[in-house]
Amino acid sequence: MKHSISLKLALAFTLVAVLTAVVLTLVFASSYSNRFQQFVFDQQFYAKLGEVESFYAKNQSWDGVESLLVGPASQENCVEARGGYGEGPGHGGGFRQTAQAAQNDGDCQSFRVGSHQYALADADGLVLVGIGNLYPEGSQLTQDKLNEGVPILDKNRQVGTLLGHRRNVVYTQAEQHFLERTNTGLIWALIITMVLAALIGFLLSRGLTRPVIELTAAAQNLAAGDLNQTVDVRSADELGELSQAFNRMSKKIEHSDRLRKQMTADIAHDLRTPLTVIGGYIESMRDGDLEATPERMDLIYSEITRLNRLVGDLQLLSQSDAGVLPMNLETVDARELLEQTRKLFDLKAREREIDLLVEAEQGLPSLMADESRLMQVLENLVSNAMRHTPQGGTIRLKAKIGSGADSKARGVEFIVSDSGEGIPPESLPDVFERFHRVDKSRHANQSQSGLGLAIVKVIVQAHKGEVWVESAIGKGSEFHFVIPVA
Repeated sequence: MKHSISLKLALAFTLVAVLTAVVLTLVFASSYSNRFQQFVFDQQFYAKLGEVESFYAKNQSWDGVESLLVGPASQENCVEARGGYGEGPGHGGGFRQTAQAAQNDGDCQSFRVGSHQYALADADGLVLVGIGNLYPEGSQLTQDKLNEGVPILDKNRQVGTLLGHRRNVVYTQAEQHFLERTNTGLIWALIITMVLAALIGFLLSRGLTRPVIELTAAAQNLAAGDLNQTVDVRSADELGELSQAFNRMSKKIEHSDRLRKQMTADIAHDLRTPLTVIGGYIESMRDGDLEATPERMDLIYSEITRLNRLVGDLQLLSQSDAGVLPMNLETVDARELLEQTRKLFDLKAREREIDLLVEAEQGLPSLMADESRLMQVLENLVSNAMRHTPQGGTIRLKAKIGSGADSKARGVEFIVSDSGEGIPPESLPDVFERFHRVDKSRHANQSQSGLGLAIVKVIVQAHKGEVWVESAIGKGSEFHFVIPVA
């Protein structure tokens, strides 16, 4: 049989609360009963002390005192409490209740039980009335034994010592009713505590498991293909953090799925365009509608080259995803990388009247990196900058000592900045995503694959570096990446 976590938690809370209540009730009942028994005994003892003192004051001797020192009587309104063998006023002990019937003027007086409840020693410590083997009659008590009793005074002179044996404590009917009401109150308190514990345990368990139930349902819907799943964050504890983490995961999955679908559509589009061109020319040449001129063959070859470049880019990304991107590490000079990149684009920059400048700090450390991969990064960034920089603009290639945007690891920071139109703020988080296009029409006209910046990201990450972009509309963009120093 399946038991829900809510039921288990409710039972656990209830069990802990009930056990705590039972233990506290038992401890309180035992402690209270003992203290009440001791209170009644002390009352009886000091009442007996007054009787004994009056007896001596009247008779000036202890002759006939034995009749006063037997155990207390039990009447219809008295209940005997038998318990532990504490001695003297203030000594504790357990008890159990029994009822005995007797009648004597409505008060609890003495009745004989075969031994005395009180012992009497004279002024010299000789036991005149004893209690069994505890205070043997005729024995001489030590000072420690005498200290267990209470001195009996007559005209400020000690004439004896009264000692008690709390073996028989008799309750009046009112005292017995008080104990019964107290015990009944404890039982009701225990019952109410158990009911409240069960109710509170149920409410607490529901409050704790409700986020889990919602997360389970959302996860099942996510697994079923419904990616638009979020749960309410109901608290700031660990369950709240779990809900927030699930919401972030759900948004990322939905975002990744949207990018995947977009990427699939873009790949199909980018493959279909050159294949359509190639197929159209070849079909026309086969049917004799067009001649195979060198110009047409060059056009077909350029489309084939475009296809090869796209397939190569996709292969690089797949290798990166699989963690098997080949890297040929060697010592690389940062300034030299920038100079090679400037030379590569120098002719194109002059044709468009764009200033292509290199600015590198002195004393930059050498890097342990794959030079061809870093050149690919710089080429993609400069190509991107050339597309978005107007005629007469400026592109700067910079290198300096720096650290990543989100870390303190030192390395060489490369910056490719342009004076183009800038990137809208809403597009900044996605510029390094595959096939992301800020301007789809510009991309389509220039036959770009949309994978350049994604390749930049995977290559930089393969070097354990970081890449980010800063841009403002109308002021241009700056692409940064940091390669750690070995």
